[in-house]
Amino acid sequence: MRPRNPVAENTSFQEAGPFLPQVDIKTDVAMVYGLTATFEERLAAWKAAGYRPHVMTGVAWGEYQDYVRGQWDGIDHHDDAQMDAGPFPLEHGISQGRDVYYMVPTRPYTAYLAEQLRRVVDGGAIAIHLEEPEFWARGGHSPSFKEEWLEFYGEPWQDPVSSVDARYRASRLMQHLYTRALDTLMRSLKTYAAEKGVPNFTCYVPTHSLLNYTHWHIVSPEAKLLAVDACDGIIAQVWTGTARTPNVYRGVKKQRTFETAYCEYASAAAMVRGVDFRLWMLADPIEDNPNYAWPDYRRNWECTVTASLFFPETARFEVTPWPSRVFLRTYPKENLSEKPLLPLLSAYMARLERNGETEKLNAAREAFAAFQRFFEERLAEGKPLDTLGFAHRVAEPTRDLRFGDVLALGSAFYQHLSGHIDEATDKRYRGALADFFHDPTDEREHIPPEYATELQVVFNALADMDWPAAEVEWVDAPAARVALGITDTMMFQRGEPSPSDPDLSFVYGLTLPLLKHGLPFQMVHLERLTDPGYLNNGLETLILTYEGMKPPAVDAHHAIAGWVEAGGMLLLFGDGDEYDTVRSWWNNGERSYRRAQDHLTDMLGLGIGPAPGVHPVGKGKVLIAPDSPSALARRADGADAVWQLLNQVIPVQPRNALILRRGPYVVAAGLDESVSDTPVALPGVYVDLYDAGLAVRVDPAIAPDTRHFLIDVARADPGHAWVLAASGRVDAESHTADTLSCTVSGAAGTVMVMRALLPRTPKSVEAGDHAVSHTWDARSRTVFVTGPADPAGVPVVVRF
Repeated sequence: MRPRNPVAENTSFQEAGPFLPQVDIKTDVAMVYGLTATFEERLAAWKAAGYRPHVMTGVAWGEYQDYVRGQWDGIDHHDDAQMDAGPFPLEHGISQGRDVYYMVPTRPYTAYLAEQLRRVVDGGAIAIHLEEPEFWARGGHSPSFKEEWLEFYGEPWQDPVSSVDARYRASRLMQHLYTRALDTLMRSLKTYAAEKGVPNFTCYVPTHSLLNYTHWHIVSPEAKLLAVDACDGIIAQVWTGTARTPNVYRGVKKQRTFETAYCEYASAAAMVRGVDFRLWMLADPIEDNPNYAWPDYRRNWECTVTASLFFPETARFEVTPWPSRVFLRTYPKENLSEKPLLPLLSAYMARLERNGETEKLNAAREAFAAFQRFFEERLAEGKPLDTLGFAHRVAEPTRDLRFGDVLALGSAFYQHLSGHIDEATDKRYRGALADFFHDPTDEREHIPPEYATELQVVFNALADMDWPAAEVEWVDAPAARVALGITDTMMFQRGEPSPSDPDLSFVYGLTLPLLKHGLPFQMVHLERLTDPGYLNNGLETLILTYEGMKPPAVDAHHAIAGWVEAGGMLLLFGDGDEYDTVRSWWNNGERSYRRAQDHLTDMLGLGIGPAPGVHPVGKGKVLIAPDSPSALARRADGADAVWQLLNQVIPVQPRNALILRRGPYVVAAGLDESVSDTPVALPGVYVDLYDAGLAVRVDPAIAPDTRHFLIDVARADPGHAWVLAASGRVDAESHTADTLSCTVSGAAGTVMVMRALLPRTPKSVEAGDHAVSHTWDARSRTVFVTGPADPAGVPVVVRF
């Protein structure tokens, strides 16, 4: 394999636990999480193990009780918590009652964080990751937020649910507050680092995608981060938990993890394309919900990794968050979310009784009796049976409680409790729900050995994704010449009184038809349209709707109009929405357009409300399609309608697979719900990186609903013995006319595998004191070597 650069930061992980050989997965960077009492010790241990030392901590929430409770400055700061109407403070996670709130980033809170973050530099880190700057759309009711409103707008706070204008303005303020906080924190920390002799200290923001934050009703800086001079990049936090959020295609609502992940990664790539702003793609071998089984985690992880690899804009990856929870914890033997709640609860209570845990048993009985009453009341009142974007009830509605309802309704139940019982009982019931959620069954198992091996094979390969543009090409498909326009303002339309489509169909109603027809596409941020060359990177067609979002500034329309007149093709969908009435640039001052899109069509010379169909504009074309994207998503023939409209301006051949080459690597996804069920043949001999045995595949078939990560043996052949893949870091690789030697290091307690290309049959394979076996594959001229992994390295010598 190509040797790793010792100062490269292509692969990373985040971990809150101590260094352990069992989680020594040999990435370039370790992001030590959390400024706890053990922080300095943990950071030193990971650094000593050879990792480049970064630090990650939450910026919207964390173990910051000393600030909340007034121990830092003598002032109680509970009013800085984000609050729903009531007011009801929003706490992080299902385990609540510990004063770990989502915070309004006031200036005092920002000053507190700035002081705490100096420990990062003092401890010897070279970078900080301030993760998840999140403001819940429903969280605009706290006293601190009302004060910030008065300062920002110069007028008294308005209840965000009182009008769409108030909602839009509240969300704009939420975004401003976290942008301000990050700007302050990063500038402060870089100044301090320079004073301490670390002039190249870097600052990053791990953040969910714009699509996911919008889907989950959260506001965050997103594209505003590009204007924060001290911010060096982002981690695109896309993983199974975000990508399994259901969406609608041809009228069917279900989880589509690969397709959703592709769209999420596309939105992140749109932020950094063409600028010096680093991007890591995250994927998670499990996810935050601990109640799925290993086959589910594995399948969905492969979906997300595959999707991330379709974006050569970056060769950096956060290969896993929390390796300790992947390699050391146990998970249920079957998926629990859709299981009936009561049988699981009964077995859980019997276990508590057998173990003599009387106090927990009584709390569970009382808490779940209250939860059952709460559920029945919501049913009777016709209220939603999910209240958090990341906890949708996926199955068809039913009157029976399922295990997943504990998470889906947890926040609403906690809010209900706060107004009906005393504080002590409230905390007791919350604790009972959380205890059950995190340990609902004793039918559990550790990670399958073959999955642990596969993970490390892929982790190692992800460090080798930086290839010249000339060696990156789509197979049997055009490059991504079509793009969807997106903008941060879609986050501003998600709360009451009139939230945009709950399934985000104004996005997925336009993107899934492209993806399901095998068309790779980009996204473009309207906030970046004025950047030189941003629209001139091979883009031919821009798809746009102002349903669910609005143009952030008039400059975006100037850029679009100029691009169309120079030869671009614009597809404008929909008829806007209620948020066209908010006070903004298209209807204030010198402009008085009823809808934002009226300004655009007028600027294009088409007037207001042009007729449906194709209109020539300069050297380009504009297609007016008044169909609502959300309505199209709910129609069985809606995807066909989108595809046919696209083909009016840019004819494209449909396919049922996406295949991309990155150097010798091949990334492929077979598509279901597509134009054909016939597998696509991929001629050649390949090594399968999604197989713990590094299986050799000859002319593999890319079948619908499958994901593939392969090495093309012919393209990888350098003309001498060469390691193709391994389940760990490969160092000291060398070859002679009759030997190949290297060291493969991986996590303790796992299985080491390696496949190497040889000019002829091996005579022997040795590994010092380590016991290994090997097999020869004549078709590929490769040897497969396996044995126990060792963090210190397995020295492999192959003679041939």
